[in-house]
Amino acid sequence: MSPKIFSTEDKGTREQVILNCAKDMIRNEGEAALTIDKLVKKIPYSKGTVYNHFNSKEDIILALYNAHVEEIASIFTRALTFNGNNREKALAMHVGSLLNTKAYPQDFMTCVTVKTAGCTAKASELRRQQQQQLETALLSPVFAHYQTSVDAGECELPEGMRIEQLVFACWSVDFGTQALLMGDNDIGSIRSQLDAERELINSINLIHDGMNWQPLAKHFDWKASVKRIKDEIFAPEMAEIARLAVLKAL
Repeated sequence: MSPKIFSTEDKGTREQVILNCAKDMIRNEGEAALTIDKLVKKIPYSKGTVYNHFNSKEDIILALYNAHVEEIASIFTRALTFNGNNREKALAMHVGSLLNTKAYPQDFMTCVTVKTAGCTAKASELRRQQQQQLETALLSPVFAHYQTSVDAGECELPEGMRIEQLVFACWSVDFGTQALLMGDNDIGSIRSQLDAERELINSINLIHDGMNWQPLAKHFDWKASVKRIKDEIFAPEMAEIARLAVLKAL
């Protein structure tokens, strides 16, 4: 039977149905299992309708990535409302990023796919433009926060380094730590002995200490800060992580 086509539905609603189904397929079967033909069998739209919205599988993946970037932007916005000093707020952004990955691991893996597989080349120009705009919107408040802290004399930029380069260094540590340490690691490997949260916080503190960002890590109870960040800012993510742990234990 041919799939039904609801021409009266709002374009945005149709796109969301397609994206939600694609996300479920990736979550349950892996990114490699996602094809347009398989997708069409699971939704009430024809292949032509799907292609009216997305020009390829890669376009769908980039759309999912863009949605993830929007979510991380909201994470950063929440982090910057934390009732603490500027260094704690910077740390809160990384804690929130990690918690989001733990709560929604497949969303992060979509991010890894986009960054490592070169799928953007096969995506539409519209989606690529959206990606650039969203990443700019994601990082602009981060740049501003670091600049505010430098201007206030709380920390120092290394000689010859711009704010953008410093934020990129922190972003690289954040992304790399999660990519390397999230998920299952081989027993006995170096990675199996490392904890993603501990290593991420240690690495970010190393960078911040290198900026002489006051207070230095050795002069502050950062474990207490992280606990407050989780409890006060990221309770929804902590609840989802707990739910996933229960399901895994069943």
